[in-house]
Amino acid sequence: MMVTIIGRRRASLTFATLAALGALVLTPALGEGQTVSGTGAAATVSTAGSAVQTFASATLPSDGGMDNADLDTATLANTLGANGLTAITTGQIDETLVSATTSAEAADVNILNGLITAKAVVALATSYANGAAATSESNGSTLLGLVVGGVSYGDATPAPNTRLDLPGVGYAVLNEQSQTGDGVHSTGLTVNMIHVYLTNPLNGTTTGNIVVGTAQSAASR
Repeated sequence: MMVTIIGRRRASLTFATLAALGALVLTPALGEGQTVSGTGAAATVSTAGSAVQTFASATLPSDGGMDNADLDTATLANTLGANGLTAITTGQIDETLVSATTSAEAADVNILNGLITAKAVVALATSYANGAAATSESNGSTLLGLVVGGVSYGDATPAPNTRLDLPGVGYAVLNEQSQTGDGVHSTGLTVNMIHVYLTNPLNGTTTGNIVVGTAQSAASR
């Protein structure tokens, strides 16, 4: 009789131990499966035969936190001039919300010897995920005192992916946006407030890029 009772107790203990171990395996640790990312650059220039040049860039640590960069002045002859260049990216991971926000700014912008000018360029990208929904937004992105090819656009936030032709040079896309993620568990957004595509006039292929105000954010949970 005692043997039978001891055997049942051992079986019961074994089952309880396995159940506890199973619970430990099935319960995710804080941060597991949760990610954030963010990158920002006040300006980036790439042309054929030259290395990519980035001015005031910041990258968010994979576990959240903050990174920032500042530059008083950026000058590339006949290509780009700007002052007060700044990039900031922040992010957090907790039990209920994963989020990332990135901003990039530049003032007194002059592209291609005055072909495009702006008093200020501000790019902003924010992403949130809570496990049930995920979304990104560009609220706060703007262009102040924008002038393109002698035409003034004033202070405005152009509609996403507004294209302007630049005869003999290529074209520009204002408030260029691209999104990633499934909108439920993951989301991401990249904003380029001024993106100039330099093209070959003979075949239209892209020969270079000038971007002012890049902000990227992503979050998943």
